[in-house]
Amino acid sequence: MKKLQFIIFILSILIHLSFYVSSYFTHTFNIFFEHVTMGQDFFSVPNAAYSFLHGGTLTGELPIGIASYINCCGVNSNVYHPLFTLLIGLPLQLFQPWTAFGIWGALHLVASIVIVTFLWKKFRHHKYLYFALSFYLLNSYHYYEIQHAQYHFLVSLFTVFFLYEAEIKGDTRLAGVWYFLGLLIKPLGLLWIFPLVIYKRFQTSLIGLGIYILVSIPFLILPIGNYFFNNLFYRVDHQASTYNLFALTEFFPIQAEIIKYLAISLALLLLIFQFVVKPKFFSIIFLWISFQLIFYSLIFHYHYSILASLICLGILLNVIELKNPLALLSSVMLTIPTPIIFFHLSGDPDILPTQHLSMVALWSIFWLTMLCAYIITSSFRKSSLKV
Repeated sequence: MKKLQFIIFILSILIHLSFYVSSYFTHTFNIFFEHVTMGQDFFSVPNAAYSFLHGGTLTGELPIGIASYINCCGVNSNVYHPLFTLLIGLPLQLFQPWTAFGIWGALHLVASIVIVTFLWKKFRHHKYLYFALSFYLLNSYHYYEIQHAQYHFLVSLFTVFFLYEAEIKGDTRLAGVWYFLGLLIKPLGLLWIFPLVIYKRFQTSLIGLGIYILVSIPFLILPIGNYFFNNLFYRVDHQASTYNLFALTEFFPIQAEIIKYLAISLALLLLIFQFVVKPKFFSIIFLWISFQLIFYSLIFHYHYSILASLICLGILLNVIELKNPLALLSSVMLTIPTPIIFFHLSGDPDILPTQHLSMVALWSIFWLTMLCAYIITSSFRKSSLKV
């Protein structure tokens, strides 16, 4: 079994590396994925930093008469935290645009090497170590993030460090630092404050959320940072059909408000679940991340790449047991590419119709829901055994 695991692990390394080759050079695997406009997301950050240095805004709007950082790709307006934008964007804008793009892609690969090496060192004696690492490397959602040269891989990196520290060592200052760094990139972890408080992780909460608030206050006061907070508050109160459950509205006469009320109800049930069952800290954070993936309006396909880290770490922490058919099947289905290839083969263009993309989103949501169902039922079972 160990030999088979190791062979699969070596193959998974080669396949993971081929994601980069295909994304940037050959495009061999594009048929398995939705169209991605390379640079559209990535250039928003160095473009915003460049704009800031030339008297413009941190959303990337330049004064009249100033040459732009890059003219391509329909570059999106910057929506990242002002401090993150400056810390990452200022160094990147020193390079030629496509050189900066390549550097960031290389840093993504480095982050994956760090995650694999870190988990290998921490769990080197685990029975399913190579299987777990293979799940990380083979996860197809990596492809979207690699092609985008997105920044979300940093969330995955800091989430792995945070969850390991919090699960293995408990309420530590280091866990708080990792929590803060994840928040700085994307504030998806704001909902984690509920399990942190319930599980009495006060030191982690105070350090993570406290530093985040401290570094945010200056930008909240100064007009230059208003864009970030206005966008954050707007999205909290507005729903949109992206890669989330609101995709149901594309097929059924369901009002978005109903799905919103469903989200509120499930959030309350999650809080009750934490109190009553007291599952592993990893399990409850996994469920909150899944909640965000399913319901949050700004979720896109590349956000699902965080599941690569979570499934891998879940196996190593013995939360996801591969001997369980539902756990294995849902993990596999969240790792292999979605059924987009069938739409391409049937004659769809690269940019798929909205309804087809919604079908793919619901496919991912279904299998994520199945994995969550497994974790919930397994937590109930383990809780009853303790009693």
